[in-house]
Order: sequence, then structure tokens, then C-alpha cells
Amino acid sequence: MVNHSQKCATGSDPHGQSWKMDSVRVHLFTIVWIWIASPHICSGSSNSSFWGKKATLVRPPCHWQLSNQCVVPELEELSVCVTIQREIHTSEWTAFDYKQRGQIKTELGLVGSERQLTVWLFKVEHKVNLTESLTLHHWHTFCLTWSAKSKQLRLYVNASRLAELPTDGSRLAGNGMLTLGVSHSMLGGVMDYETGKELMGNATLFRMWGRELGEDELTDLRCVDGDVVSWTKRHWDPDCQPVPDSSLICEWTKYKIDMNVSIKSKPVVTGMLKAIVQKWFEDTFHSNVSVHGIFISSTSSSRWLQGTGDDFGEQVKERRVSSNERTEKRYACLVYVEVMPKADVLAVQEEVQKRLTLQYDHGGVVVKAHPASINVISIEAFPNVTERPSSTADPPTLSTSPTTAELPICPSVSSSVTIENPDECNPDYSDEFRQDTFYRVHLNASINVTVIKSADIIKNWLNVKLNPQSMTVLNFEMNPDLHKYGCTFQVQANSLNISETTHLIYSLLTEAYITDAMSIQALPGHINISHIAPGSCPDHLQQTLYGLYDWPRTEPEDRATLLCEKNSRDQATRSCKLDGMTDKAMWKRPDLSLCKRTVDDITDLDKVNVTANNSGEIVDMIGSLVGNGTDLSDSQLDTVLDKLDDVVSVSPVPPGLAGNIVEIISNVLHSKADLASFTNKILRLTDSVGDTMNFDGEAHNITAPSLALQLVTINSNHFQGLTFGVSSFTNNNSPEIFMNKTFVEKPQGAVAAISLPVVLENFFPRNNTATPRIQFQFYDSAVLFKNPSDTMKLNSYVVSASMTNVNVSNLQQPIIITLRHLNRVQNQDQPILCVYWDFTKSNGGGWESQGCKTESTDGFQTTCHCDHLTHFGVLLDVSKAEISTEDEEILTIISYLGCGLSSIFLGVTLVTYLAFEKLRQDYPSKILINLSLALLGLNLVFLLNSWFASFGSRGVCVSVAAIQHFFVLASFMWMGLEALHMYFALVKVFNTYVPSYILKFCVLGWGIPAVIIILILAIDRDVYGSSLDGETQDPLKDSSPFCWVQNETAFYVSVMSFILLVLLCNITVFGVVLVQIRRMQANKPTSNTSGLLHDLRVVASLTFLLGLTWILPFFSWGPVHTPFMYLFSILNSLQGFFIFIFHCLMKENVQKQWRIHLCCGPLRPGDYSEWSRSMTGAVRGGHSRLVHFPSVKSEDTSSIRKISDSSTSGVSQINA
Repeated sequence: MVNHSQKCATGSDPHGQSWKMDSVRVHLFTIVWIWIASPHICSGSSNSSFWGKKATLVRPPCHWQLSNQCVVPELEELSVCVTIQREIHTSEWTAFDYKQRGQIKTELGLVGSERQLTVWLFKVEHKVNLTESLTLHHWHTFCLTWSAKSKQLRLYVNASRLAELPTDGSRLAGNGMLTLGVSHSMLGGVMDYETGKELMGNATLFRMWGRELGEDELTDLRCVDGDVVSWTKRHWDPDCQPVPDSSLICEWTKYKIDMNVSIKSKPVVTGMLKAIVQKWFEDTFHSNVSVHGIFISSTSSSRWLQGTGDDFGEQVKERRVSSNERTEKRYACLVYVEVMPKADVLAVQEEVQKRLTLQYDHGGVVVKAHPASINVISIEAFPNVTERPSSTADPPTLSTSPTTAELPICPSVSSSVTIENPDECNPDYSDEFRQDTFYRVHLNASINVTVIKSADIIKNWLNVKLNPQSMTVLNFEMNPDLHKYGCTFQVQANSLNISETTHLIYSLLTEAYITDAMSIQALPGHINISHIAPGSCPDHLQQTLYGLYDWPRTEPEDRATLLCEKNSRDQATRSCKLDGMTDKAMWKRPDLSLCKRTVDDITDLDKVNVTANNSGEIVDMIGSLVGNGTDLSDSQLDTVLDKLDDVVSVSPVPPGLAGNIVEIISNVLHSKADLASFTNKILRLTDSVGDTMNFDGEAHNITAPSLALQLVTINSNHFQGLTFGVSSFTNNNSPEIFMNKTFVEKPQGAVAAISLPVVLENFFPRNNTATPRIQFQFYDSAVLFKNPSDTMKLNSYVVSASMTNVNVSNLQQPIIITLRHLNRVQNQDQPILCVYWDFTKSNGGGWESQGCKTESTDGFQTTCHCDHLTHFGVLLDVSKAEISTEDEEILTIISYLGCGLSSIFLGVTLVTYLAFEKLRQDYPSKILINLSLALLGLNLVFLLNSWFASFGSRGVCVSVAAIQHFFVLASFMWMGLEALHMYFALVKVFNTYVPSYILKFCVLGWGIPAVIIILILAIDRDVYGSSLDGETQDPLKDSSPFCWVQNETAFYVSVMSFILLVLLCNITVFGVVLVQIRRMQANKPTSNTSGLLHDLRVVASLTFLLGLTWILPFFSWGPVHTPFMYLFSILNSLQGFFIFIFHCLMKENVQKQWRIHLCCGPLRPGDYSEWSRSMTGAVRGGHSRLVHFPSVKSEDTSSIRKISDSSTSGVSQINA
């Protein structure tokens, strides 16, 4: 990093030795680059650590405040932890108090009382009640976390979350004052401590991080120092010294050692310096401390033990060193180490400081650390790049693998030893050996005008300034979160002099660049430059579809070129690029566009040998050849599985490669190949992937369409059972899985689940070297598992569990497997069998039931108990099924088509009766309109029900189910009212006036269903829902999502009993009406043929009008079940269509209205006026508002004539 906010001034040169001034400037610049450019947060080395010590805050008063050397920056996220011990009871006490300078209210703080904590953030207080009192003389840890993204302030007490509070602030104010154990204020620039709320006790380990830590991280990092405020002497200014406390033990393994070292040796290059330090640490600490990364940079010029000052000036100028001279140089050294076994942080700090201050002498090399510079810091994890970044950046990232280089000592010139790599001992920096160097730059630009395309303007400015100096801008990105014109990029420079190049970049970018339109430059205090060492892209032997290519080692931003394997006249190229995220050299995908394929199909894979180096490329090749839906022959499938098995066998599988293999297996499951003979091979391959995969953490999962894999590393000391399941799954999509680290006997809402009991721990390996691993698998593909017979079919998904390298069987407590049926089991007498896949069964494996039993089952899921681990499923005896799967699919199609057709013609019927006023003058027509409206609503909601259910919204599904229920009840209610009107007209014959006749019918027809729905929702709205919700199953549920009544009691009471009651009444009225009509026609002469047709029309009309076809399911038993269900689906789904036929299309007055209003010419009736007048007069007669029921004995009444003589349907013609 370069930070020129501080400048070094030099005096005059009285002796005229200008070369000395130049050399001083060079060396001062080197020092500034490494040490003066410190960040504006509290980081850096300190002389003493406070770990294992406490701040004693009891009387006499001892005040602790943040040191002036520690400046808290503005933070958009943070975490703060402090541990306190109360010695004296007070009504209120303060843990810490952070305020902006000149402000009265607290920006961030924590105050406590007997039963309550008060948290301050952004000058707003939040009260939180304690669940239990904080006992005296005990240590208690309090942590606060917050981020601007989540806008949630979380409070933790003793590693448990106590509260989560919403906040409105965007960032913590910086450069404030912080006191420990007491609140404060500033009066006239003097710190004034408030009395009355001090902490009468002790405090320790106050730390602040510049990021939001999770609950687990707070626990895991309890022994790691903060990166904003740490528990060190550098960051605190106490009135009294901390007191050691032997109870404050905190053990940790990972440390960063920052120090200045002196190395006296013959001239060496940087790679040798690292080896020297590596050897120094190995000999000093032996096996209990392992080095995980070393960074060394020069802090000052060399002090030559031989030679003159003039020689020194010339050597600085030419950068050439003689190999027979010895030098002593100081270096800034950063070493990452791991201490095994873990030890107390304070003990490690003291031991490291003691050992490193001793002089180390080996083979003519003398190494010693400066005692005051040694700073040992506990860190969270080891970084992973190989060069030290600027001090304002994140911690340096170094390789996580220990360095093992031996100490290289360069012999003198007179030595007879042969040097294998003479350039290491005599580096030559002449132009012909120059290489590029790379830098990471962060800057905030200043532009004197407002611009729109700021990224293009800034990038163009960088190219104009840097390109003429043989520098290239790489991976440019804007960073507007930090500054309006903030950006970051990398620079490739054709120079080896890092210091000079850094200074040159700084000078070029901080110099104003002025054009006619604007002026632009980097803000001097806001530019950070750090040298990065990306390394090289390594040698890589790559197997591709276009041949085998051995890419040579290539420098970053360079390109390797090879001849195509099949067509050698053309070339294959591959670029080595500097990665914009990791600052490392990385190979890009090769450009093989000019090359011809050497592997054209799967059979060519037999020519390819699988090795640990090319396994990833082999999997990529197979993935490109095996797509979803690929038609694979048996030989091709065998080749694919064999190659994948070879990949798994040659080396451990990383997670990315494992995911690609699982994706290929998923494609195979969806291919058109016959998988029955490859079941064992596929299952064993999936098991091997899980057994050999390396992954970080306790668990890892991989999902692909129709396949899921969950791996769990078990802590044998805390095993409480394990539950795995799939919560939701739709065809050709990846399943959604869940895992519970306990034994769940009845998993809720699972498509498939398996629960492992605690007794499984008896099979865990007894030695500590092997960690038990359990893997779960989920399969959707039924074609993978062949059915044992034509009558027994797999009726569930397949789920499995296994333990790596252990055969688990004969468990005393059973494994519980819960599997949802693929197809609803309507006949409870159908045998359901819990089975597992037996690999040893003849002909490539098969289903076996020994060791498994069916614990419980219903129409929708089965629970199995088994005493071993393997692949489990549920078989169904389809020979006794009442309706086959094929019939069920056909019935579904018929229902949807019929309902759609009925909806159209019900709409036509409604439009007809509502458009032509003369058609809706009588009561039967008005009843017909309401019935058609109810049936139309029923059909439309039915058609859209599954679509709404697929949203997965509970509220939407409840609403749709309630509306569906309402229209079902309303439809049957109006069918019953239609029957009631017929009964009044033809049976209970009397002349009387019924006021508001249709209004009363509407109140009954629409009101009663509405009251029923409201009562159900008021009592329990969970009565409604999707058929895939919860565990409750009822007679109308299906395996596909459908919003309907989910409670069995509510279904039978509010649906079945209601429908049955209406149907019984309608059947009774139907019989009575037919008898009455027959009596009225008894004396009327007519031919047998016309009378029979007339009677059939009347019967059909009444049947559909009264909904009598809904009675069919009550008689669909035994052998007639399937035929009756077809009749039921056809007739009821077409009920609206038949109502249109009989009560609209075949009605004479409807036909006439159509001709009058829709036809012209000869089709228009000639007697329109006379017919219209007669109809109008009849309607407007004095008795139009009476319900007039003439005597049955009066055979010349209009009502009877309209029933007996109408060619359509007499019932709809009955009027008042």
C-alpha cells in the first residue's frame, strides 16, 4: 500500500553529497511503504498483550478508555464482545460506552440492571428483559452484532441469543471515544466520567470486529482477537495496570506473528529468505508449531560489512550484489503458525516472544527477532495468498499448506561446490531477464464535474496515464459502496523494481489529469497500492473431447499455444489470466474451436484412461455426451458408468466434481435407456461418490433433478439420532431436502423421510482415527427399480441411508421410514408392503421385505420399520385396485374437458337469459339463472384449483378451497330449490300470494352456503388447505396439489351429508312430479312413439336439472365401480352442457328470441309483434306477482299444458 498522507522532509546537504540524499529517499520510501501506511482502524503490532488479564474497576476508581492510537472507523457492520465480573451489587452498571466526540447520547453501549439490559445503538436505547439474573463473582460474556443489510441488532448473553431488535441506522459513527465499565462525556476537551452507574467489578476481553458474526462464530471465535479493537496495550489507555487472572484460560491453535527480524548472511533472494525463516521456526519450535505461510519484505537498506559507501551507492544504482560479501539486513516478517495441541493464548504469546528473541545461527546465517516488534495475535483462519497486501487491506492471505523447503545456503565463490541454480545466489536483474510484476490498487477518484458513465471515464483515464509507462489495467471494477467514484483494479507492469513501480503508479494517479471537459485525479489520502504475487498457471495435462493437451507452465496474462491433436495444421490456445477476485493466476478454458473432436460419441471413451489429474476433464466430457433425455444403449450406459466408477476410484472426490457426477447420474435416470439391469451399478456408484467425497464442515448436500445426496459427518460424542427427508418435490426438478440432528419419529410434511435412532452409535468406529459418516439418498426414478411382478408395483419414492465402510443390521430400535404414495390407494384392502433393495437377489438385485414391516398406512403414505440400512420403498398390490392409474388419468382428463365445455355453455345460457328480458319474466327462469351461475362458479374454480394450489401459498389455498366449497353447496342448494318449486307447482296445488318469492329463494340458495362457510372458517380455518399439506388425509385428497376440505369430519358433515340430503329430496320430488305428469297425460290421446320420446326428454331434463347423476358414486361398488366412475365423470362434468341443451337450445321461446334478435331476412319470425304483445300482456297481468298454483284436476291450466305439451322440458316452463 502507498499512503502519502504523511510526508518525510529532509534537511539541506551541506557536504554536497546528493547521492546520499537520493539513497535516503529510496530507503525512507521503502519504510513508509511498509510501516507508515497504517490503516485508520486499530490494527498493527503492540508490545504487550492483555490476554489472561483483567481490568479491575472497583474502588479506588480505575478508568479504562480507548487509546488515541486506536481509531474506530465508520462501520456498516460490527460485532462487539466483552466479559465482565460483578463484585459489588449496584442498581445499575455500565459494560462499555462509545460516543461521538462532542455528542451527549451514546452511539453504542451496554448498561445493565438487576433484571434488564439497555442496549444503545445510533443514540437509541433498547430495553431487553433478562431471562435470569446475572450472579455476582461470576464471569458473563455479552456480545452485540449488527449490519446495515439486516438492520437487526442482536444481543447475546453467555453464548445464547437474548434478543433481536430492529434498527434504522446505516453506519456506526467513527473516531469516537470509548470507555470500559463507565459512561463518559467530554467537557472542554477533558474526559469526565459519570458516577452512579460504574461497573463495580472486573472486565476483560473487550474486542470489536468490523463484520457481523453469527451465533456459532461468536462461540467459535471466543479466543480470537478483534480486528478493529483488540485486547492489547496498544489499544487501551488505562489509569491502572491489568491484573493477571489464572481463571482466564482461552486455548487456541492459529496465530499470526508480526515482527522485525535481522538476518546476517551472504546475499539471498526472497525465496531463500522464506526458507531461512522456515528453518528457523522448525528448529526453534520443533513439531508442536507448524508454519502455514511466510511473508518477508525489506524495511531498510543493507548495511555492508565489507566495502565502502561508494560501493554501496553503485550497487543500489545497479541492483547487483557480489556473492562473496556478507550483509546484515532487517526485514518485516509475517508468519502464520498453528500450535498443536492448542494452548492458552497468553502462554503461547509469552513462549513465542521468549524463543524468537534468542539468536539463531545455522550454516553461517544468523537470525534474530527484535523483541519490541514481536506481536503474536490469535486469528480466525489462515489466509490463502502468498504476498503481503497493504496494511489497509484484509489480512495477508497465504498458502494453507506448510512450507517444507530446506535452508539453502549459497557457497562462496572460491568454494568447489557446484551450484544447481546459480541465479538464486547471484540474481541478475538485467533487462533481458526482466519479468512483469502485478499490483492491486484501490482508489477514490475526484472528478470536478458530474458524469454519467463514470466507469468508462475512469477506466479511460487509467489507460491514458498508465499505458505509456508499459503498464496495463486489468479487471477494473467500480466500488460505489465506499465512494461515489471508488474503484479497484490490477496493474501489470513491465518492471521488477516493486518500490519504484509502486511510487510511479502513485505519482501518475495522484497527478491531476486535465482535459477540456474535466479534471480527474486520485484523492491522495484514498489510494492504496499493494504488490501481489499471482504465481503462474501450472503445467496441466488436460483430456478433452478434442484430444489430450499438455499445457506448459505459463505466466499470468500470457497465452499457451499447442497443435491440435487430430488436425495438426491448426492450433489450440489457452490463456493464463490474473483472477480479479483472488489475485492469483488461473487457467481459462482452452480455445479449441479450430480443432476436430477425437471423442465423437460415448464408445470413444473406452480409449481414454482415467487418472487423478484428468478425472475432472473426463467427467466434463461425459457430461457433454450424456444429456437429459439422451437415448443410450446398454453398451454405452455400461461405458459411462465404468468411467465414472474409475473417476471415483482414482482419488478422493472434491464437492464440485461430485456434483457433476450426480448431475450425470440424474441425466442417466431421465434417459431413454433401459436401467433395470444397471440398478446395482448406479446405486453403488452413488454410494461411492458419497463415501469418497471430501468436504468442509459437518454436512454437505448435492441435489439434481430426481436425485438428492446428503452427507453428514457424525460427532460420536453428541449423537442424538438423525432425520433426513425431502420436504417437496415436483417432476424433473431438484428436490428440497431437510435434515434434523435428532431422531424425529413422525416428520411433518415430508414426501419421503428416514429417521435413524440413537442405537446406531453402537456401529460407530471405536478408534479415534475414523470419523463416522452417514449418507442419505433420494431417488424419484421408478424405472431404475424394476417391479417384482406385474401385480406388485413401486408406489413411492426411494430413500436410503448408509454408513461408510460399516454394514448396519439387526438394530434393536427400528429405523423409521415415511414414504408418501405416488398414487393414492383408494382401496384400503390393497396389500401394501415395506421393502428394501437387495443387491444380492438374482438378475441384478430386487425388492425384499425381510427385516422390514409396515407399521401404519393410509391412502396417501406408509410408515415402515426396518432393522438395517439400505434403500427403502413401498410396493402396492395393483391387482386389487379399484381404479388403475391409467383409468384415473383418463377420468381426470374427462373431468377437466367436461367442466371446460360446461363452463362455456353455462356462460351462453346466462348471457341468453340476462340479455333477453322476455325470457326471465317467470320464476322458473330466474331459478335457472341462479342455478347456472352457481354451476359456472363451481366449474371455473375446479378448473383453476390446482393452479392456485401450485403457488404454495397457505392463504391463497384456504381462500380457493372455501370458494370451491361455497359453490358446491350453492349448486346443490339451487337444485333443491328447483325441486321445491316443482313440488309447489304440481303437487301442493293452491292459489296464494307469496311476497318476494324469488328474493326468499335467493336468501336460501346463497345464504345457507355462505353461513356454513363462515362458521367453518370461524371455528377452524385449517379445515381448508392443499392435499399436500400436513399429515391429515381424507377421502378427497389426491397426490397432486388441490385445495379442498382437509378435515374428515368437516367433509362428511358439511359436504357429504348436505349433498345426500338434497339428493334424497330431489329424488322424491322427481318421482312425485313424474307421477303427476303421467296422470295429467293419461286422458290425452297421443301416439306411443311420440309419447315415449316426450317422456324420455322430460326424464332427462329433470335428471340434469335436479342433479340426480350425483347419486352414482354411492352405488359404485365392486365390479361396477370403474364403469360408474366413468359415467359419473362424464355426466356430472357435462351437467352445465345438458342444462343448455334442454333449457336453452330446445326451448321454443328461446329459439324465437334468438331469431328475433340475432337473425335477419327469412329466418326472422313474421309474427314477432303479435307474439311480443301477447307475451308482454301475459307477463304484465294482475297476477304476475302471485305464486299461482292451479288445481291438479283442472287439466286445461297453462302450467300443465306447458309440462305435458312442451317439446323441451316441462319443468322449466312452470310459472306463476
